[in-house]
Amino acid sequence: MNIRKCSNPMNINGIEEWMTQFFTDPFTSLLDEHTFRVDLFETSEEFIIEAELGETKKKEDIQITTCIEKIKISIQSNVCNQNEEEKNNEEIARTITLPYSIEDKEIFASFSHGILEIKIAKNCSCAQKRTTIHIVG
Repeated sequence: MNIRKCSNPMNINGIEEWMTQFFTDPFTSLLDEHTFRVDLFETSEEFIIEAELGETKKKEDIQITTCIEKIKISIQSNVCNQNEEEKNNEEIARTITLPYSIEDKEIFASFSHGILEIKIAKNCSCAQKRTTIHIVG
């Protein structure tokens, strides 16, 4: 007796399995070599941006700039070759777009244990517009 199995075109289990495998694949970690992870949280008073920069980064190498509704995190790093005769400057950057203009908002940034935390107040306004944000810590 032959049992015939019919496929259901609405069944997406195969796609879900493929997506899960793709995002848990160790080869996708290669993407992290040229960028850094950023998380965005929202509370009733502020937006919080957390960037995982790693323990080896220094506060002096990090620059935060703003432009209307965007905030850009840039990291400068010196890469030495094997014999340390040549040094190359490398910049890694991420730009985060927020749902409103942040030009006149209070923005605080701190860097500790490899985590950059940026807090953007929703309701508080700053008297002057800043394009570069100072990092504490």
